[in-house]
Amino acid sequence: MNKLSNISEYTVSQLNKSIKNIIEGNFDTIKVIGELSQVKKHSSGHIYFTLKDKESSLSGVCWRSHVNSLKVNIDDGKFVLIKGKITTYAPQSKYQLIVEQVEYQGEGELLKLLEERKKKLLEEGLFDLSRKNEIPKIPKNIGVVTSETGAVFKDIIHRINDRFPTNLILFPAKVQGTGSVDQICAGINFFNNLTNNEKNKPDVIILARGGGSLEDLMAFNEEKLVRSISESKIPIISAIGHETDVTLCDFASDLRAPTPSAAAELAVPDRNQILFRISDKFLGFEKTIINFLNEKSNTLKILQSKIVDPKNEINKSYQDIDLVNQKLISFLENRISNEKNKYLEKSKKLNLTKIFDKLTLFSERLVSMVEKLDKQIKFSFENKKINLKSKIQQLNILSYKETLKRGFSVARKNTKIIISDDELKRNDEFEIEFYKNKTKVKKI
Repeated sequence: MNKLSNISEYTVSQLNKSIKNIIEGNFDTIKVIGELSQVKKHSSGHIYFTLKDKESSLSGVCWRSHVNSLKVNIDDGKFVLIKGKITTYAPQSKYQLIVEQVEYQGEGELLKLLEERKKKLLEEGLFDLSRKNEIPKIPKNIGVVTSETGAVFKDIIHRINDRFPTNLILFPAKVQGTGSVDQICAGINFFNNLTNNEKNKPDVIILARGGGSLEDLMAFNEEKLVRSISESKIPIISAIGHETDVTLCDFASDLRAPTPSAAAELAVPDRNQILFRISDKFLGFEKTIINFLNEKSNTLKILQSKIVDPKNEINKSYQDIDLVNQKLISFLENRISNEKNKYLEKSKKLNLTKIFDKLTLFSERLVSMVEKLDKQIKFSFENKKINLKSKIQQLNILSYKETLKRGFSVARKNTKIIISDDELKRNDEFEIEFYKNKTKVKKI
């Protein structure tokens, strides 16, 4: 590193700039591991935070232009690996990390663990299609295991009411953190332990929660919960996170939904479609009966009327068609032959060289005309500009403002110009307009 010893004194700005050059010159793109804290999402869209470990902390910022491209949200308490660049911020005499990418630190290990667990449960047959229960088409009761404080259950209620109002039973459970797995399993067991005689026993269970990171969804990857789902005698629809989130519970459940709202749509039919189908069936039956009656009525009329054997008429019609068809074929063959001969004769007379010469001449004339037209347009445009400038000068000369500019003024009473003192009475108020401003006066 070169020492900056060629000057003996610095201004604050010079020193800050020198430090900035040293830091940015010695650190290219780097990766830093730590825990996010003091996250502040500014109204400008930028995110400011501190990245810390047990001994030190580092300021960081993610510009608004990068926020939407991040795969991981910047939130307090998350242990992450940040890729970015080190720079200085002169107004506060500090250095900071500019974020380019954010990844969960240790997520690779979690994915490895999940893959091993998935392989184990798959070999045990917990994901086999033969274990899947059929989802009832029109359930009377639906059990829901989710948090009672989130928006998930409200979304499910809304979708169920829109499609096919059905009795919903909520078993509130934590969907993240310590104790969440036990509470979710307790909900599944609770519904399964209800006797068939109990009116609130659900026909299907929806297991749901909103989106989140891999760590947030880890409860739904626990072996205990997967086994509880697999052992459930009641069909279970899993709706964990967003469409791109996949957990081990999704493989064990009887049906996977991309979102909680989608789970509600899969659990019940659309009543409007059912009503439409019923109406369509009735219309179909009505049309069938009407067609049947019309057909029988026509048959009766035919039997009652004494007409010539229809087969003869049909055969005659076929004969007429054959005749017309033969004439048409003959006509087309002759026409095609004549046109072919005409074409051959004309093609012999066709001189391509003359046609090309004529096209070349026409092209040259066309270019000449375009050039003339362009000159005429420019000439006309210049004349219009000159005329417009002349008109503007004439308008300025005729404007009364030009007269006021020479020291004259205009007197008005109620917007009417006063041309004689006789129009004013004593104590009458009126207005005098000068070139730059106006004033109110009174006759005395």
